[in-house]
Formats: sequence, structure tokens, C-alpha cells
Amino acid sequence: MRKILAILLCFSALASYAQTRLSVDEYRRAVVEYSHTLRSARATTLAADEQAALSYTGLLPRLDASGRFEVALRQYDGVKPFSFALQPLVVQTIYAGGARRSAYESDRVGADAALCDELFTQVEVVYAADDAYWNLAAARDRLRITERYVDIMRSLKRVVDARFENGYISRSDVLMIDTRLSEAEYGLVAAEQSYQVALHNFNVLMGVEQAAGNVPADSVMMTIEVPRRMALDEILDRRSDYLASLLRIDQAVVGVRSARAPYLPQIGAGIGATWNTRTPNTRWHTTIDGSAYVSVDVPIFGWGARRRSEAIARQRVVVQESQRDQLRDQIIRDETDAWSSIENSLSQSLASRRNLDIARENLELSTYSYNEGQLTILDVLSAQLSWLQVYENALEAALNLHLAVADYRRVTSTE
Repeated sequence: MRKILAILLCFSALASYAQTRLSVDEYRRAVVEYSHTLRSARATTLAADEQAALSYTGLLPRLDASGRFEVALRQYDGVKPFSFALQPLVVQTIYAGGARRSAYESDRVGADAALCDELFTQVEVVYAADDAYWNLAAARDRLRITERYVDIMRSLKRVVDARFENGYISRSDVLMIDTRLSEAEYGLVAAEQSYQVALHNFNVLMGVEQAAGNVPADSVMMTIEVPRRMALDEILDRRSDYLASLLRIDQAVVGVRSARAPYLPQIGAGIGATWNTRTPNTRWHTTIDGSAYVSVDVPIFGWGARRRSEAIARQRVVVQESQRDQLRDQIIRDETDAWSSIENSLSQSLASRRNLDIARENLELSTYSYNEGQLTILDVLSAQLSWLQVYENALEAALNLHLAVADYRRVTSTE
């Protein structure tokens, strides 16, 4: 029985495999680097930046040029069959009702909002990495303790078989240990399956094969630092998706000006030149001429189109404001739930660790009493099973605490 206790007390020692042990920070970096979701968000941000740069070109002068070269099919005496013309033109929009300025402002704000979306996507990706990391760590610890429990039961069976052969115990004790051993081996199969599923999810997030041998370096039973609770205003300042909602309100406000612009006067100006052959082209003589113009376009009556366009744009502002308020309410609920999960998980974790100490001491006493003939094999089996259940509860509580902390960091956008 002392051998059994030695196995029990050494359960946390990990077998030495050819494995790459990753800390949670290393795993986060690998997942962030591989994430297709984050790569898509980055591409969206870059596209929005390019769109803003494209809109800015609408504020600058435009240089155009046109030309022609003609060959006459019928020739006349003294007239060249060829002629050409080249016309460069510089055009500048002086006033377009603010349409181009509004388009640039809208796209610039949209690019900032896209960057905020990308930042929050990274927060979500990191949370997914934490979830996969700690679930695998817990599954591995659960597999280890189940393996140790099976080893304990097998060692105990050898002791029971020897005592039965010597006539110290009855056949019922042998059947009892056989039943418990079968149950333990069944639990080992289930624990192995759970571990393989968690390992698959762990590797998929960073895009590697399961044969690569990557495993968490940390145990789920390790001590974790609980973050401080943050005030709502501080959380809102850190939440990039909430900042994106504010930017989209600004973008919608700019959209009101954009809706008004087509119904305001449009003023443009241009300067150009013409270089062409004279008509008729007798000696390849050419002429150069220049011109300048100012154009004014004033909408007069549009059957209420301007009013309706502005009304539509203002309703889009209302939509964005509602979405901001909805997100704010959701953040409040998420923060409350996440903090409550931390408090509950922390209490359960502390209680389960105390229970584990009690269960370990109870197992030691039961083993000693069994060796002294004061308890039956049933008492020892009950103590072992109780210890296993208490340890599994401790693992579950520790996992829940890690996930609760990760969720609170996601909600508050903290590292």
C-alpha cells in the first residue's frame, strides 16, 4: 500500500516525450500569426486605407489628354492625307457641395473603424487561443491522474489477489477490486479520447499537424493572477469594437452632408491647350491654342429629392447610435457575467484545493488502517474513489477559473 501512496503522490510528474512545450504567451503568438480570421481583418483594414487614399485623389486637380491621328482615304492635290490633334486638359473641382470632401472624410473614418475591428478581432483570437490552451492543459492533467488511478488500482489488485490466495480475504473482495479496475480502465479510455480532441483543437488554431508534438508547458493547476475589476468607462475606452461603433456614427453624420451635396451648386474650372494640324493640311503647318473655362451647375427643383435623401441619411445615424447603445448594454452584461464567473470559480477553486488536502489525508489514514486490519478493502476503495473525484473537481474548478479570467480579459480588452 505504501507503493500505491507513492504513485498517488507523484501523479503530477509528466512523462518525458519528445514534445515542444509552449507557454500560453508563445501559443497566443503562434495562433495570432496563423489566424485566417485575423488575416482577413487585416486585409479589410488595408482595403479601407486604400479606399480613403483613393477618395483623397478626388480633391486634387485632374490631368486629362486626348489625341487623334487621321488618314484620308481620298487624296487631293496639294493636301496632305494626314492630320492630327493633341489636347491636354487640367480640371479642378472648386465646389461640389462638399461631396468629395465628405467622401474622403467618410472613407478615412471608415478606415479607422476597420482598424478598430481588426484590433478587437485579435482580442477574440487570443481568447480562442486561451480557451484551447487551458482545455488541453486540463485534459492532459485529467489523463495523467486517470492513468495514475488505473496504476493504483492495478497495484491494489495484486495486493488483493495475494491476500486472497493466502486466505486473508474473501472472493467478494476480489470481485470488488476487479469491478473498480474495469471502471477505472473505462475512464482512462474516455480521458484519452477527450485529450485527443483537445489536442486536435489546440493544433488546428496554429495550423500544425498533431504529430508536431506541441503541448502546453503549464498545468491548469498553476496559480493564476486574478485581474482587478475595471470601471465601465475604462472598459469602453479600451474596447476597440465600441470605438468602432462611435466612428461609424461619425461616418453616418458625414453621410448626411454627402446626401445633401448633389443638390447644391457645383463649380468647376479647367485649363487646356490644343496642338493640331491646320485644315487643309497643305504643308504640315500646326497651330497651338489654349483655353480656360469655369462651369456652374445649379439644381433648381427635384421634387423633394434632397429632403428625402437627407432623411434617409439621418435615419442611418439613428441606426448607428442604436447599435452603439446595444453594444454598450452588451458590454455591461458581459462584464458583470465575466466577473461573477471569476468570483464563483475562485471560490470553487479554493474550496476544491482544501477538499483535495482532506481527501489525500483520508486516503493515507484509510491505507494505514487497512494495513493494520482495522478497515476493509471497501473502505480503501471508497477513499481512493473519493480522492479521484475530488481531484477531478479541483481540475474542473481550476479550468473554470482560467477560462473566466481569459473571458474577463476579452471583455475588458486587457492582456
